[in-house]
Amino acid sequence: MQDSRVILGEVNKRISNRSLDAMTTAAVVAYYRQENKARISYAGHPPVLYKQAEDKAWSYARPPHRKGQSNGFPINIPLAVDLDTLYGQITISMAPGDRLFVYTDGIIDAPDPEGESFGLGRLRDALDANTGVTLSELKEAVLKALHQHTKHEKARDDVTLIAMEIC
Repeated sequence: MQDSRVILGEVNKRISNRSLDAMTTAAVVAYYRQENKARISYAGHPPVLYKQAEDKAWSYARPPHRKGQSNGFPINIPLAVDLDTLYGQITISMAPGDRLFVYTDGIIDAPDPEGESFGLGRLRDALDANTGVTLSELKEAVLKALHQHTKHEKARDDVTLIAMEIC
């Protein structure tokens, strides 16, 4: 079993070797049923949100704060920026009814007509306001809040989201 850090490290090497001229972010979310744990790693990607069944609000899956790296290698930067990037990993205990929400920065960066971004706060508010709904309804509620914020203007970036529930 490979952990999410190893997967991102390998993807980073492969993309770096192709000399692509684009910034690429990624999140790897792996759920291990036998351990009831989700392992999450980021390469410059916005934080995954999760909600355990008994929680009233969604939380960010963020790596623990590190005061510094003794070996000087960069951490969690986008893919193909540095071949030696070390990717961190967050482990979250999961149980039936717990949920994960993965999204691209096109959602949180989407501006209203005045230029104000949708942001993490509005995303989390939309999720918190819809805790008892199906995954399909949850995704629809987030997209509705996003469209209301942007006044239905065409997206400038990708708008991608994935909602998962542990069964």
